[in-house]
Amino acid sequence: MPLTRIIRRTPDELASAAADLIATQVHSAIEKTGECVIAVGGGTTPVATYRELAARDIDWARVVFVQTDERMNSEPTDRSAGAIEAALGLSDPGHRATWYPIRLSCTSHTTAAAYDELLTRVRAVGGPDIAVLGLGTDGHTASIFDHSRPEGTCQRVIATTYHGEQRVSLGLAYLRAVPTRILLATGTSKSAALAAILNPAPDAAPASAAVVLGQDGYVLADAAAHLGQV
Repeated sequence: MPLTRIIRRTPDELASAAADLIATQVHSAIEKTGECVIAVGGGTTPVATYRELAARDIDWARVVFVQTDERMNSEPTDRSAGAIEAALGLSDPGHRATWYPIRLSCTSHTTAAAYDELLTRVRAVGGPDIAVLGLGTDGHTASIFDHSRPEGTCQRVIATTYHGEQRVSLGLAYLRAVPTRILLATGTSKSAALAAILNPAPDAAPASAAVVLGQDGYVLADAAAHLGQV
């Protein structure tokens, strides 16, 4: 399947379209295997999509959420997990989905090792069915910043650093193997990074978002991120 582009005029329209796409893929995964595992990333655009997704008619008892990446920061308000939980209503009484956030340990390496073990328990063979990813202004996705590093290429969960900040992330190969990979981008600040993915220069090294997305993922963007083209 070639790369699929879905462009909407506004961020709100984009969030609705993304939620529709995710819901369709969730229903398909549940029909095939009886459950759906979704890897969810943080950031403004994905979180807006999660609010829309929470209102969709889904058999949430068959859905498992895992996290794509997290900051090793002592302040809970600076972490992605809280915003994801709130947007999806995962902490609401009676919500039936299963949620496995990245639990911070004393170091990024011990946190990564613990999350790697948890993912093995979630699904012994294979990985998530769906990955919902944001786009950094430099073209990164999740917390994969230097995908030329061997450990960033082959490991399921990696410890990494961005501007001096320790992070934990699902690895490139693990995300690349997810059947449905959805990249979300809104705003003019993402337009250069998105253009480099959709129209790469012949000799340019691809950023991690382009590598994860591959040639058969989904790109959803608003008009501002897509240089005004609808």
